[in-house]
Order: sequence, then C-alpha cells, then structure tokens
Amino acid sequence: MLSSLTQIPLLEGKNVLLLVSGSIAVYKSLDLVRLLRKMGASVRVVMSKGACQFVQPLSFEALSHFQVLTDTNEKWALSEGDCANHISYAQSADIVIVAPASANTLAKLAQGLTDNALSATFLASKAPKILAPAMNTQMFLAKQTQHNLKRLRALGCEVVAPQSGLLACNAVGVGAMADITEIASSCARKLLANDFWHNKKVVVTGGGSIEAVDSVRCISNFSSGLQAHFLALALWLKGAQVVLISSKNALELPSGIERVKVQSANDYLEALKTHENPSNPPFLFMLAAISDYKPKNRHEGKLKKQDLGPFWDLECVQNIDILQSVSGFHKVGFKAESDPIHALANAQKLLDPPPQGKGCKFVCLNDTSTLGQDTNQITLLTPHTTYTTHKGHKLQVSFEVLDFIEKMA
Repeated sequence: MLSSLTQIPLLEGKNVLLLVSGSIAVYKSLDLVRLLRKMGASVRVVMSKGACQFVQPLSFEALSHFQVLTDTNEKWALSEGDCANHISYAQSADIVIVAPASANTLAKLAQGLTDNALSATFLASKAPKILAPAMNTQMFLAKQTQHNLKRLRALGCEVVAPQSGLLACNAVGVGAMADITEIASSCARKLLANDFWHNKKVVVTGGGSIEAVDSVRCISNFSSGLQAHFLALALWLKGAQVVLISSKNALELPSGIERVKVQSANDYLEALKTHENPSNPPFLFMLAAISDYKPKNRHEGKLKKQDLGPFWDLECVQNIDILQSVSGFHKVGFKAESDPIHALANAQKLLDPPPQGKGCKFVCLNDTSTLGQDTNQITLLTPHTTYTTHKGHKLQVSFEVLDFIEKMA
C-alpha cells in the first residue's frame, strides 16, 4: 500500500503531531514519519521518557526536521517560531497520532492525566486523534486496557487495531503495532473525509472478466484494474464504505475496504446483486471490463492441441450486459474507446434508460491507450454537462471525478 499512498501529496499542507510512547515498536514510528512526509505532511514529534530509552530523539529530528519535544527540553519562548512546547505543538496540529501507544500511556490518556510532555500535549490538542496500541498480548487483552480503549473511543479517538503474530517478548498473539501504512491511511482518511461521502455505501468493480474455455485457457482482456483500485482508495479516503469487486489485485489497499474476488461475468453479477438496494441505492462505479462474449460450452479438463488440429473454431455466445441489468444503484458507467470520432456519442448512450441505454447518472469516458498505465484523463458526462479532468496520476484523477460528482449530485 506504500506506493499507492505516496503517488500524490495526499497530506500536503497538513500538520501531523506524532506522540511516541515507550515500546519496542518505537523503531517503526521512524518509518511512519518518513511515510507521512512522503505524503506531504509536516510532522512534529513528542517522545515519552520510555520512548527515548529505545530510540534517541535525534533520529526523529533527522527525519522530521523539527525539534522533538521531551520531558527535559520544553521551552516557553512561545513568541519564537516552532518553539518545542506542549501548547504550541498541540495547537499547530491538524491531527494527533499516538504510535506506539503503550498500556501505560493509554491509561493516562483515558483518565486525562498530564504528568509528562506526551500526555499534556495530547490533552491540549483539539485535533482528531488516532491511537495505535502496541504491547504484550495479555496486557492488551486485560480488562483495564480494553476499558481504557473503550473510554478513548467514546471520547472520539480512533483506534487502529494491533496485529497478531510473534511479539518481541516471544509471545504469540495480538499486540504488535499496526502496519505504518494502515496508520497513515487512517490519518489521511480522518483529514480528507467529507460530508457527502462520509459513511456512504459505494460499490466499485474493476479488472477484466475471465471466461474459462477449459481448465487452463480463458477469454479475458488487458484491463489492469488500476483505475478501479485507485478510485476505491480515493472513495475510502473520502469517508465512504467501499466494496471493491475485482478479478485483479492491482494494489494493496487499506483493510477498511471490503474486497470481493471474482472471475466470470456471472461472478460479478452475483456479487453485485447482494448490494442492490432500491430504497437506498448505493453508488456503483462500473469500471470492470466485462468480456462481450464467452465460450458457449466450458470443456472439462485441458483441451489437447493434437485433438484440436491446426485450426480451432471456438463457438462463443454473447455475455450478459451487467450494467444494463442491475438496478438499485446510482450507476456511474465507464466507457473505454479507441475511436475519437464516435467515442463521445457511444459514451452518451449509457445515460439513456434501458433497454436502449444503461440508465447511468454519470458516465466516465477514457481512451483505451491508458489501460495498464499510471496516468489517465477522463471525460465525465451527465445528460446536460461534459467535463474533462486534467491528465494525471490515476489517484489524482479519481479525486477529480469524485469532486465532479459531489458538485453535480
């Protein structure tokens, strides 16, 4: 997921405050600082006494380019820029991340204690807060820790769940700090989510359908699924509840995106039917490239070349038109065309109601030359409006598509 988060400056102009408490997972927070900076953020760090025993503040300063605030170096010359002080650092933050969050620190934060620079900075900030616990399994599962987490959630904090595996204490179980990409993506979602997409159900289809000929051969296409994956990521970052139905796994994505693996057109259709909701239609972004034809009969086993001879006549039948047949969605159709003369007219037909068209509210038109590429340019169509995005990275284009839909919906 690292590469997908750093393709464009998602956090440009944002100030992230990272609070680091005492845990062996402190070394991972160094990589978290690097990732947040690659995403465009400015990062200031506050370290507890325990954290300083694992990693020296100098390491964080070298990566963040700001002085690290500790219990021993707080300054009160507040008129000076970037003064290392719990009030100034708290007030400058757009978001606060506690990673790693030890059991001791969680207990302090839950009760509002301010006996060190970290807990004082946490309490002094009005910014949204994300917690990434890291500790021994029994300490994490202890009723006291779970009570503290429940209290912190009730206070508005988001908790990025720890991972399970072999811990530094040689225990096997839950307690390892979440992957830094999960923490960074949760941070971006907190900052980028808006009222329009927040908690809105959205289904995205991507990749190309795979129609089996026999046990080893198939009819498919060159669709990479990249645009669908980047669009799913953009929707999730905007706050949507996203389901991605795809034959391809083109990108690592946040665990909050529900993923459904499919192959054939019928698989896509069956997966979509489970999300149809006429009374409260979710958005459907239909990016999947469904094969127009499929073999009339699938052969069991592998067909032998010597049995087929020098020529092979494969009888195919027309596939189901999924976009036309599904209902209970706000449909956004995607049309890939190679003929610039007729492309626009062909795309506009998708706006017509069935059976002549597909009943789409919006249509996204792009050139087939962008298949598998990192960049794209899309022309968006409504019954009354046409708008063309800038040519750019597919994640940036995804945000531009969503901005257009927000304005027109």
